[in-house]
Amino acid sequence: MAELKCEFPEGCRLDLFAKVIKAKFIAKQVKILDTMFCVPDEQVGGKITNVEDIKVKILNTFEDLAFNRVKIFIDYEVILFVLVEGEYQIITVTDRFDKTIELDEFDPPLTIEEFRAEIEQSEIILKNFSFDFEIRGNCEDPSNPCNLTTPIRGTCIGLRVFVDIIDKLGKMHDVIVFGELDPETDC
Repeated sequence: MAELKCEFPEGCRLDLFAKVIKAKFIAKQVKILDTMFCVPDEQVGGKITNVEDIKVKILNTFEDLAFNRVKIFIDYEVILFVLVEGEYQIITVTDRFDKTIELDEFDPPLTIEEFRAEIEQSEIILKNFSFDFEIRGNCEDPSNPCNLTTPIRGTCIGLRVFVDIIDKLGKMHDVIVFGELDPETDC
């Protein structure tokens, strides 16, 4: 290999620390929440007539990389913007989703030896949230759509939340790039 000629020797070497992805898991539209709940009239000031918008706030994501499997945890809050007698109110539902991913579910599948030697960290990416909701009726109706043991005055809402989950497994590596900077080029 020919020697690089640099005006400034320290300019010839760029030392980076980069995460190298060994395998990834992709699951489309995973159902992370499927619930039915009653919103008491006194909480929002009356009966809910419509759900105008739904947002998700991710509170925390973490994983457990032990025992030759990956277990992911997603703590989140679903925020519903609802209409009550012509005024907007906010309802929040906080929950946790967890999923165990086996080594053969990753692309490419990992062996136990590869997992132990090559995997140091996991990166969880969540995208494409979608929602399915239904105002099921009054919680105090005899049919009791929310299946409450003691019916209360309120609105029963059914809510399902779906999301694409990507989990990238990797390890940090030293990457050294040798080259010469071009003084004529603006970066």
